[in-house]
Amino acid sequence: MDMNKLIPLLSEMAIFVNVVESGSFSKSALKLGVAPSSVSRSITRLENALQQKLLERTTRQMRLSPAGQEVYSLCCDMLNSAQLAVSSAQVNTEDITGVLRVAAPKALSKQVLMPMLLDFMALYPKVELQLKVSDRYLDLVSHEVDVIIHITETPTQGLISRVLAPCRLLLCATPDYLMKQGIPTHPQQLIDHNCICLGESPKDRIWIFSQEDKKLSIQVKGTLTVNHSEIRREAVLRSMGIAVFPDFSIQEWLDTEQVQQVLPDWTLGGHYQGNIVAQYAYSKFIPKQIKTLVDYLQTCFQS
Repeated sequence: MDMNKLIPLLSEMAIFVNVVESGSFSKSALKLGVAPSSVSRSITRLENALQQKLLERTTRQMRLSPAGQEVYSLCCDMLNSAQLAVSSAQVNTEDITGVLRVAAPKALSKQVLMPMLLDFMALYPKVELQLKVSDRYLDLVSHEVDVIIHITETPTQGLISRVLAPCRLLLCATPDYLMKQGIPTHPQQLIDHNCICLGESPKDRIWIFSQEDKKLSIQVKGTLTVNHSEIRREAVLRSMGIAVFPDFSIQEWLDTEQVQQVLPDWTLGGHYQGNIVAQYAYSKFIPKQIKTLVDYLQTCFQS
């Protein structure tokens, strides 16, 4: 296909990505601010030009065809490159300027990143920071994000990864609770304790422990279930029970001995641990504000 025919299809490709990410023509139209019929015509024009059926549609659902899956992946790359092209002009500017869109988990954002990011803005007042706080993984292209900060043992492939700090899960309780209820010396003893759980799924009541070649799954129970680390921490500080925390969420209280680690010789399993990682797209021209932010965060975590 020659360039004259390709150029008009670029907007259709962008709309195609939006439809797939939105999950329906109507939702995509709402996001784009156009009529659903306009979105439908764009997809039809793209399918006709490529001579491929990209979306398999029924009255109840929509899914990518085999050809559509490959085209979708390549169109995502195209949109990401377009975004980098827009911001690449800022690479060689003397001042750090421009929009910087960052996604990060809720607890990490409030308890750790917030003061760092606000200090960064004070240092670089020409940067417009847009922070998206969500415990869901937000994709760079579909969620219009420049930098993803997340806690993981397996960073997303195909992106530049910068490790900011390690993060591990700790089991904690107050000395007062442990004095009254006893200090567990083995994970199995947790079944006799009041365990404060996350509660987002039934699996959250199954705590996984490992020690060398041993691995245990313990079904715990308790009188409080809450999917907010600060509320769990407050309950623990009131000596209500034992709870699991990412280390950054409880370290201050460990340092002042208001709480103590339980079963320190065992390693806790779970999703919210590994490394705190900043990730962004590969490009010949990395916007200067992205590199400056990640360098700044790395320095903050190491200090």
